[in-house]
Amino acid sequence: MKKVLLCAVVACLATLPAMGGTVLKIGTADPGSGNCFPFGCAYNAEYQQIYNQTDFSGPIQITDLSLYNTQYNSGATQTDAGTFTISLSTSPKNINNVSGAFAQNIGGDNTQVFSGSINQSWNFGDTLNIHFTTPFNYDPSKGSLLIDVTGTGVSTPGGAIYYDVDSTQQLFSRVYCSGGVACGQNGTVQTDYGWVTGLTYNSVPEPGTLVMLGTGLLGAVGVIRRRIL
Repeated sequence: MKKVLLCAVVACLATLPAMGGTVLKIGTADPGSGNCFPFGCAYNAEYQQIYNQTDFSGPIQITDLSLYNTQYNSGATQTDAGTFTISLSTSPKNINNVSGAFAQNIGGDNTQVFSGSINQSWNFGDTLNIHFTTPFNYDPSKGSLLIDVTGTGVSTPGGAIYYDVDSTQQLFSRVYCSGGVACGQNGTVQTDYGWVTGLTYNSVPEPGTLVMLGTGLLGAVGVIRRRIL
């Protein structure tokens, strides 16, 4: 009976959408320009970037953050040294009413997804990929996506890196500390501007799919029981 039930479970799981490794790239690089906040400068402060809900088509589980360096060649040979702490949440704000007060932009599901070094060798055209130690489940129907970054003990041993930015579309906004120096509880708001962002994600099954799975399992168990009886 156990073998038959296991086969039924596998059959039901096979109806779930495939998981894994899709990259959603948000933004188009402004030609010939870039910005080093916060991962390319000696940025020892808090930084936030908030994303429009319409950037996403449905619930996802985010596993990686990627930034690109295709437009401005500063000759950097290493990424920043120091510690970066990254948290994600579903923000109560949107890109048009983001607050200069960092705390007001953070959602109740705030989750630390990474804390550590990003230091590595670097060449112009490379992609900075930060793999999260804790994935974050995001549902765009519940609010905007917020990425919160804090840099500590950060320096630029190989020179500053200017990552690609987009200032031409209403995709995201940011809050930052001028000069990369801690500015307390309030930063400077810049709307419709931010990194061109790559988010690696897995699909999250819709509630209806989970209901179908549960119904299928119950049905399979019922059939098995009738056959045994």
